[in-house]
Amino acid sequence: MRLRPFDRDVGLVLAAFVAALAAENVAVGLLYRREFVSTFEIVSARWHLSPVALALAVPVAIAFVLIDRLAVAGRGGAVAFVGALGGAATAVGVSNGRRMAGLVLRVPFVVLLSLLGALAGFALARILVRTRPIVLAVGGVVVALAAWLVDATVLPRLYPAFHLAVFFVFLFAAAAAVRGARSSFVAGPVAVAAIVLAGLAIAASPGGALKARGEDNLRRILSEHAPFLGRGVRVAAQLAPPPPLDEDDDATSRATLAGVRTTGTHAVDWRGHDIVVVTIDALRADHVSAYGYPRTTTPNIDALAKQGVRFDRAYCPTPHTSYSVASLMTGKYMKPLLALSPEEDSTAETWAVQLRRYGYRTAAFYPPAVFFIDEHRFRHLRDENLGFEYAKVEFAKPELRKEQIERYLAGAPKDKPLFLWVHLFEPHEPYESHPEHPFTGDPRFDAYDSEIATADALVGDVVASVGKNRPPGTVFVVSADHGEEHGDHGGRYHGTTVYEEQVRVPLVVAAPGLAPRVVTTPVQTIDLLATSLAALEVPVPPRVRGRDLGPLLAGTAPKDDDGLAFAETDDYTLVARGADRLVCQRKIGSCTLFDITHDPEQRSAVGDRPGRVEELRKLGAAIQKETGRLEASTMPEALRRAMQGDRDAAEDVAPLLDDAKVDLRRLAARAAYALRAPEVRPQLERALAKDEDDAVRHWCALAIVRTAETDDKATRKIVEDLLKSGTAEEKLAAAQTLAERGDARGEGELVARWNAAFGPEATQPGEPAEARELLAAFTRIKSRASVPLLVRALEDVELRPYVVTALADIGDARAKAALVKQLAEERYVHLRPLEARALLKLGGRHELFAPLARFAGLPDPMQDALAIAREGRLITYDRGGKDYQLAPPKPAAKGDDTLKLELPFAKPPGQGRLLLALDPGRTVVTGTVNGAPLPEGTLVGESVYVIELGELKSPHTQLVFNGRTGIQAAWLVPRSAEIPPPPPRAWKGDAGAGGLLPASGAPGEGL
Repeated sequence: MRLRPFDRDVGLVLAAFVAALAAENVAVGLLYRREFVSTFEIVSARWHLSPVALALAVPVAIAFVLIDRLAVAGRGGAVAFVGALGGAATAVGVSNGRRMAGLVLRVPFVVLLSLLGALAGFALARILVRTRPIVLAVGGVVVALAAWLVDATVLPRLYPAFHLAVFFVFLFAAAAAVRGARSSFVAGPVAVAAIVLAGLAIAASPGGALKARGEDNLRRILSEHAPFLGRGVRVAAQLAPPPPLDEDDDATSRATLAGVRTTGTHAVDWRGHDIVVVTIDALRADHVSAYGYPRTTTPNIDALAKQGVRFDRAYCPTPHTSYSVASLMTGKYMKPLLALSPEEDSTAETWAVQLRRYGYRTAAFYPPAVFFIDEHRFRHLRDENLGFEYAKVEFAKPELRKEQIERYLAGAPKDKPLFLWVHLFEPHEPYESHPEHPFTGDPRFDAYDSEIATADALVGDVVASVGKNRPPGTVFVVSADHGEEHGDHGGRYHGTTVYEEQVRVPLVVAAPGLAPRVVTTPVQTIDLLATSLAALEVPVPPRVRGRDLGPLLAGTAPKDDDGLAFAETDDYTLVARGADRLVCQRKIGSCTLFDITHDPEQRSAVGDRPGRVEELRKLGAAIQKETGRLEASTMPEALRRAMQGDRDAAEDVAPLLDDAKVDLRRLAARAAYALRAPEVRPQLERALAKDEDDAVRHWCALAIVRTAETDDKATRKIVEDLLKSGTAEEKLAAAQTLAERGDARGEGELVARWNAAFGPEATQPGEPAEARELLAAFTRIKSRASVPLLVRALEDVELRPYVVTALADIGDARAKAALVKQLAEERYVHLRPLEARALLKLGGRHELFAPLARFAGLPDPMQDALAIAREGRLITYDRGGKDYQLAPPKPAAKGDDTLKLELPFAKPPGQGRLLLALDPGRTVVTGTVNGAPLPEGTLVGESVYVIELGELKSPHTQLVFNGRTGIQAAWLVPRSAEIPPPPPRAWKGDAGAGGLLPASGAPGEGL
């Protein structure tokens, strides 16, 4: 059989791929032989999955030969263009994450990799043509081997685009290695054999995929360790999809869940006791000394473990901080939950909110990194500080965090029990060795263990501070948000698998009355919320998924308690019961059973116990489906999205106005009203004209008037009539709609609704979105009747920025005194400029000076203080300042290149601070103060230069600046102390809630 040159070349490349597949089969069989159940699995990989992988590579072989033809034809530029496209695609995929979210980093990175790809393509074109065959063969083999090793071992499961690019390098290098064999006498027969083999592989792929889909352990091993065959596994899963992992949901699984989730046992009693929870980021359980780690990394955690209960097999729900912390604080599996329902509905009742309701003060200390992963999904939890009254959210070194916690505990009243949560960022990567906690001898873990020891020392400081400042009997809980992989399954860091190293975490509980013991039953960190509520004899809300660990803590749990833990990532799920761990990979539909008493997640037990595999697989599916049943809405998807405020759902909602079910038509009309979507007006007008249901027509009329640019008198008349005779909801909507068009006839309805939803005696609490709409209406009609209520609403920190803006826009001078008082004690940095400018708008110019001067003198000065003071024309000599927009500087004498000022100092002697407004672009100021060199300052914001002058003893300060230009204003203020934390809000009994609620009904303030 004689082949054309092109076919011959493709056949030779395919032969190289066949050789690469054979080599990979041998390498995987030797390197990971402990993980195979039998040699039959290795044989199955050769016969069932190798054809799929070879078929996958056929297009690559053709692509390589086409590129080779371009190189031979001298079209290096075309090859370079292909390389540039590959580099750009790789860069886009790799940079699709938090570290390169901004265009400032991402665009240059894409451009750089595009250029590198172009250079690589151009170089490849020259190498293919000019390199001697033997050198090309040896070099191709070396590069292919190196690329295979990189793909298999460097950050597996992270950066898929990077690994795909490396895989193409591997294939192209293997193809280049056989290029020189074209002239060999065996080239033709080898190419023919390879083409025939490839054809057979393509034909056999569907059957091979079908036969392989039941071999879960084999598919898991190949997908994790074999770059070539592993990609064949993923293609096979598309050719012959395994049964979905969540297809089963039988009564047995649901009964198992109900049996595990015992709540309200009251096996332990924590009533009246402080509860302190410390979580440590990225701390794997087997690096804690109390868990058998040979290094002494955690003496303080060990001491707590000796006093209380150590859970040997505790698991986080997801090895990502954001999801794991959210689950800990809500008692729910957050990863599936946030994909099913609006976050506000799912996360409103956090651990802190629950305990505050029953009389606890709450405080939290944690870094902003808690919400770095999928930050957009956690806006509500982030903005609400997880429901804590007092929250210190910042990156802090251990010394600073220790000082902050000590200061808080020393000042916290002891009239109520305290719930304190501290999240420590050590030992999250990048790992740093701490001189005070040195470890040497194992470079893989030295820095990581040093970080653990540093975090443990802070645990000891927290325990000591609580013992010194709080009543005896505190409940201490120490755990972690997730573990950390150090090559255990070929990967690094966390967030990629659900193997022990990433999801098993330490869990130690020390509390009054607990006898020291070790519990080997699998438990979850989401169990802690249910446990604490049961220990306080508080009803556990039905949506909380965790179990009450009280019987395990007290030692009264049945001996046959297998426990339960569930964990997941995007690709993996874990179900843990007893000693069994079922690890499933979603994308390829495989599940592997491990028995951790015999082997640490290396050798599968699937073949020995298929019944247990099926049982745990169904249990995992039931857990995921249960979340959907409890949290997801039963209404149509379009309506659910619309009710969440998804503006893009409007056009999908419009067809529901013609639905046969009247309840869906009503919901659709109300959704159209809420979304303010002009594009659905034709459907609204049609429904208004023909629908027989009054409610549908009323809401259609409201939606039409709300979105219309000009009024239709007949439709407007319907809305005006609703204000008089509609239902309570329709009256309110009519009042809102008319107010938005400047008609104040419904002011009374709006004021009454605000009072009922957000007033001091709120009977029908509303959502923040509703408050913002009411405030916009009050502003539009300049509602003087709302001002007294809005002044009282300044207490609500969540609503405060919107209320301040509304009061300023309404322009009622009665709000001025309240705003002055609020600004004087405002602890929220971002609210101070808003309140100051509102005061300016209300004419509170002179009342504004004192708080501005104080905020300008704080350790962390208010950035806008000088600018706002200048807006109010407050920078005058008698107030310690000079503003050249009010009085330009005098012309300089010839040869005099200095600017001289004398400013009065308000409080001599004392520490002084000088604030200078500079021309844009100026960043350095030099000169003298009272004859001494002017200290170096700091640029705050874009144009405010802050200089600490130290102790000023004279009532007047002489300033000389080198240079006549660039300084627009100068202001000398005394240094001032930060505003002290406010006491917790007053609490009052609420019989309906069965406990205590904040007087305002809103979350308390934090830092």
